[in-house]
Amino acid sequence: MPAIHVTEAESAILEALWRHGSLPPARLIAEVKAQRAWGEATIKTLLGRLMHKKAVRSERVEGLVRYRPLIERAAYVEGEVGLLVDRLFDGDRAALARFLAERNPGAS
Repeated sequence: MPAIHVTEAESAILEALWRHGSLPPARLIAEVKAQRAWGEATIKTLLGRLMHKKAVRSERVEGLVRYRPLIERAAYVEGEVGLLVDRLFDGDRAALARFLAERNPGAS
């Protein structure tokens, strides 16, 4: 399955779903609003984009609509780290590790 590009704004929607599991629309909107000063229309737009990208799905559970993520947080993080490594370290993950180790020598 090809990687799905998720913007920083879209990731706020996914974070709410990763934190709480599938959510009904009103609860999802409330969870995102608790973290970001966004209006309902903005959240719905981002949710629509994620559904179009097949990163989120709506489904009926006991007659109620709920949203659930179709990508795992670990896969998203892996993709973001990969983009960072490609952009800043010419694809060399060991170079990123050395960079981090040099800036935080006490951590292991």
